[in-house]
Amino acid sequence: MNKRYNREDGFTIVELMVALTVLAIGFFSLAAAMGIGLKQVSLGRQRQSAAEIANARLEHLRNYPYEEVALSSAATHNTDVTDPDYGVSNDGSSYEIPGPASSEALIVDSVNGKVQHFEDPVQVGTTFMKIYQYVTWVDDPAVTGTQDYKRVEIAAVFKTPSIGGVSKTVYASAFVTTGSVIVNGTGSSATVGSPSPTPSPTSSASPTPSPTPSSPCPGDTTPPSGSFSIESGSGSETGYTASNSLGLKVQVSDGCSPVTARFSSDGSIFGDASTIQHNVEHFSWATPGGDGTKSVWGKFADGAGNTQTTGPFTIVVDATKPSTPGTLTFTKSCSGSNRTVSLSWGASTDANFRGYRIYKSVNNGAWAALGTVSTTTMSDTDSKSLDSLRYYAVGYDKAGNESNASNTVSLTKNQC
Repeated sequence: MNKRYNREDGFTIVELMVALTVLAIGFFSLAAAMGIGLKQVSLGRQRQSAAEIANARLEHLRNYPYEEVALSSAATHNTDVTDPDYGVSNDGSSYEIPGPASSEALIVDSVNGKVQHFEDPVQVGTTFMKIYQYVTWVDDPAVTGTQDYKRVEIAAVFKTPSIGGVSKTVYASAFVTTGSVIVNGTGSSATVGSPSPTPSPTSSASPTPSPTPSSPCPGDTTPPSGSFSIESGSGSETGYTASNSLGLKVQVSDGCSPVTARFSSDGSIFGDASTIQHNVEHFSWATPGGDGTKSVWGKFADGAGNTQTTGPFTIVVDATKPSTPGTLTFTKSCSGSNRTVSLSWGASTDANFRGYRIYKSVNNGAWAALGTVSTTTMSDTDSKSLDSLRYYAVGYDKAGNESNASNTVSLTKNQC
């Protein structure tokens, strides 16, 4: 007798496990490759931000008078080989230039020097950096004498959390001269035009190309006109802010460009110069930490070197939140289809206290501000048919700081 067999062969458990393992390896490899790619993109963006900051600092320093291109305070040696200050000598007198690894004498002038050695943090978008600045003497063998011109070195160190939090450093440098010395090329060994070692009585120095120093605005002795103001923080009352990073609105003009602005928190030590390019410019200025009244001075200069100092202007910095309001309670009463909720809570305190803000959520929706009051009570009327109502209270101050939220109270549908 013939027998017919129906076979339904499929994967065995072993074959299925092998197939799944191969697929998992492929997916994990693809995910790892994508992760590495995203990290490299993030690193590239951070490096670009650091390079832009370093080059911008060099441009600002080029606007300084030659005698002011010096460190305002000494740099000290750091034993961490990844720190730019590792290149500072143990006695703080010299700095080893990265790349050529040549040591040059540091220029420190606590009276006239306007170059700040270290600044932390400097933020560009989501990238935080530490900025190191160095000014050194260059003794060029092609120029007679010593201390022929100055080198400004900028090191921008940024953290890259996308790749293990390892510090990365971008360097940028430029030469600064008095105008009588011409530096050719971009390398550290650039040649310098200079007079002949034995000029005849009728000859004169003739560097190539020939410099033609001249005042950009001959006869101009008038300083820039205008002033600046400190902007209140977002959500703050006039004259108050919640941040030590102040916004400055500058309205200064002069016919002799470039016009620059510098700011100070004490009226004596001013920060780096920033170019004013429009009738109204906005700058940021970091004041010393802590709450209290802060003062800012401004110094404005034109292309001919005429300066005007204005200030001080003041603002109250308050970064401290008010205390949390006391326990929020309520009573309710219904009339027809409406329900009135009467809220009350304990007092909140702050040095610059302004009032209370009540937040409300309807039917478990998003929280929204119901209103503000200066007392510790508020009433609200809604339809009693709403599925739910929730409330909480906060205190807020003149700088816009809100306290932590009080407890939340809730009502259900038709609760009367």
